[in-house]
Amino acid sequence: MKTMGIMVIASVLLLSTACAYNEKSAATVKTTNTSTVVASQTATFTVTGLECCPPSVVQDLISEVTGVIKVDVEPKGSTGKVTVSFDDKKTDVKQIKTSITKYGFGIIGG
Repeated sequence: MKTMGIMVIASVLLLSTACAYNEKSAATVKTTNTSTVVASQTATFTVTGLECCPPSVVQDLISEVTGVIKVDVEPKGSTGKVTVSFDDKKTDVKQIKTSITKYGFGIIGG
């Protein structure tokens, strides 16, 4: 009788582990599928005013714009070359530039 009870408990544990694994796999697939967004536009410009903060601040400001997929900032003294990949169905260069200039940084080109 005890053996039967242990087998039932083992079966329940095995079943619940399998269910948890399937849920985790499904979540991974969903994450993977949503992360395969392809940028439809790329813009490059120079940001001025970096002497008072690290380039990562500008990178974070741009990354907050809906539709921005990737931001690269290459600092060069008080300026930095910024390359932004974005989904043009969700944002545009004007919105990206506004996200930078409203905090006092300047923009050259792009």
